[in-house]
Amino acid sequence: MKKLLVSSPAIDFPRVLIFLTKWAKAGLPTIAYLWAIACLSPIVVVAQNTIGGVKTTIPEAEVKRQSQFLVAERERLLNHNDKALELYKKFTYDNPDVDAGWYGLARTHTALKDLPNALQSIGKAVTLAPENRWYSIFQAEIFEKVGRLSEAVEVYENLLKRFPETPEFYEQLAYLSLQNEDPKRALKALDKWENLVGVNEEIAFKKHVVYVGLGDAKKAAIELKKLCDTHPNEMKYREDLAAFYDKIGDKVNARATYDEILRRDADNPVARMALAGAQGSSDAAKLGAMRPLFDDPKVPIDEKIKAVMPYFQKMTNGGDAALTQILLDLAVLLEKNHPEEAKAWSLSGDLFYHANRPADALERYRRCIQLNPTVFAVWDNALSLLVAQKNYDEMLRTAERAMDAFPNQPKVYFYYGVAANILGHSGDALAQLEQGLLMTANNTSLRLDIVDQIGLALMGKKDFAGAVTRFEQSLARGGDQHPGILEHLGDALSLQGQAAQAVEYWKKANAIHHSNGLELKISSGKL
Repeated sequence: MKKLLVSSPAIDFPRVLIFLTKWAKAGLPTIAYLWAIACLSPIVVVAQNTIGGVKTTIPEAEVKRQSQFLVAERERLLNHNDKALELYKKFTYDNPDVDAGWYGLARTHTALKDLPNALQSIGKAVTLAPENRWYSIFQAEIFEKVGRLSEAVEVYENLLKRFPETPEFYEQLAYLSLQNEDPKRALKALDKWENLVGVNEEIAFKKHVVYVGLGDAKKAAIELKKLCDTHPNEMKYREDLAAFYDKIGDKVNARATYDEILRRDADNPVARMALAGAQGSSDAAKLGAMRPLFDDPKVPIDEKIKAVMPYFQKMTNGGDAALTQILLDLAVLLEKNHPEEAKAWSLSGDLFYHANRPADALERYRRCIQLNPTVFAVWDNALSLLVAQKNYDEMLRTAERAMDAFPNQPKVYFYYGVAANILGHSGDALAQLEQGLLMTANNTSLRLDIVDQIGLALMGKKDFAGAVTRFEQSLARGGDQHPGILEHLGDALSLQGQAAQAVEYWKKANAIHHSNGLELKISSGKL
């Protein structure tokens, strides 16, 4: 039995070295690995081995070589990559025939983002130990990173010759082949994978997507149909197949598939909604046929929303009055049958908003926020409606709640600032606007809107000189194209008695956005 002549317990050093090296290659947990290396950290200079009752001494050079490798690997695992690099360079220079050293050097080069040298090092490891799958996998990984996809594909094809019953290798080969714009090779890999493990959802959907990309709708449908045949009682696969037929305009097969779904599951909401939507010649008529389903609380709300969305887009693009009315009728049915679902009120609010019924929309956004205050778009819509209504008291309260819910959303600070300025709370407005300004990043439009409100807040505090300074500082950063900043800079200058300069800025503002108020200022030369 081999023993290390140190104060630690007896350790079979060569076996532990092999174990640790395999552990590292397999990517297994690092904490225990580091602990084991720490146990071997003392510099070991001599060991003895007993074989058949005869004591033999392990050469000092061999023990030092093993220790040298472990110290290099320890530094790499501790992310001391610069130090590990020097240690691995020395190790591979001294021991050019040790594959694990080149593998460690390759991983270190990769951590330091030196991929050309990483590729060179892993190539040497593969040459020295071609039977080691982990080396080849890592080599393919680097090939992919540097864009040498054909070589990455070749690595996996060679791996599959040696390990033909490894499903993940087929999956990776298919992925790399697609990346390499070779879908036919990808399909061959997926076919072999399927032959190995049988028909399953993951493979079928991957093949379906590839065939869709190739424009072969027939074969794409066959992949979905295989899932239906393999899992005849799984309605989701039939729903996907029917939806695909609908998408490619094959109404006959779509109808037949939906009918088959209802034969197996008479209450299936997807099939019922699809067949109802197929009735009628106009959009309004198709939606009208869905009314009984929208009035059925047992039909999931998500299916109802999915059915409405294509028509919602038509409505926002200027749909006819009949379409708008049926959409609003369905929205009311959503509210009635799903009163505790925030998404019902959100969609309903959006529909009333685009139907130019802002008061009704706001009422629904309030309810949605009450049920689920985590969706910023709903707050944003509600606040914009409160601006339009000039309901600044509620706007201030709502914006304050929105700041609590979304402290990193600069737009809510803008809304708060607008309301606070108008209500005469200039100090509060200034504090929140300055905070919001710090978060605008590259949102130039919002940044300028906030600067405009900051200037107004300063003017509200009678700090006209400070307002002029803030406005003027923004001119070189887009403020010279912001009509609000230009007009309010003119206002601040006018209040300082600089009438001629004020008129110039009012004229610039009026050229961008004409208004009767500006015309009056320009003609009178004063506020």
